[in-house]
Amino acid sequence: MKKEIKIWGIKINPLSKNEIVALIEQHIREETRMFHLTGVNPETITQAQEDPALRSAINSSDIVNIDNMLVVTFLRLLRKRIPERAACPDIFEKLLARANENGYSVYFLGAREEILQLMTEKMRVRYPRLIIAGARNGYFDASEEQAIVKEINNRKPDMLFIALPTPRKELFIDHNRENLGTRFAFGVGGAFDVQAGKVKRAPKWLRTIGLEGVHRSIQNPGNYGYRYVKYYLPFFRLFIREFLRRTETPG
Repeated sequence: MKKEIKIWGIKINPLSKNEIVALIEQHIREETRMFHLTGVNPETITQAQEDPALRSAINSSDIVNIDNMLVVTFLRLLRKRIPERAACPDIFEKLLARANENGYSVYFLGAREEILQLMTEKMRVRYPRLIIAGARNGYFDASEEQAIVKEINNRKPDMLFIALPTPRKELFIDHNRENLGTRFAFGVGGAFDVQAGKVKRAPKWLRTIGLEGVHRSIQNPGNYGYRYVKYYLPFFRLFIREFLRRTETPG
């Protein structure tokens, strides 16, 4: 039922945003176990090469969506059929709209406290019927983790959204999947900042041609500029190795 690609030591599901959202809604209606959605980009893929725990968390996810246009482009160059970039912020917005329409409860974990409060205030206006079961900032250490897991379990949200950096968000979900008490968990990266209005997404035309990262770098050059140098160059090398491997003449 779910298309799957195996590459760079991980699985990727080449599904459209609407296909992903439909599968999640079906699961929430019909199942009780937790459904884990993980988004991958050059940063995640590069880190997974050296981090077995992160790689395992990605591969144990129910769906792995492609959260970056460069990944889409490279996979297409490798002759993979990719319908579109299934960006995490877009999926997040679609799921919030479905939760607002259908009465699903949500829990938010991550970001700074002021970002969390600003986001929830804006959401109460934008999604007036949204049931916010709880929210907790992302500044906690390992000694607090199980108390947070217990808190989420007590609230029993239909959807859990986590805005922590990689690999924290993936490992938090993977390590606690049996105890979170939710039907769906999704690490949304920086989507809380976008919803709070603290970070502006690139215009749609820039996203379409794969230059949203340039827009982010201009807004926050210290953070994103460093990350792009650290992770995108190794990802480019991963692509070149895979491309050469596939084009080598047998024998």
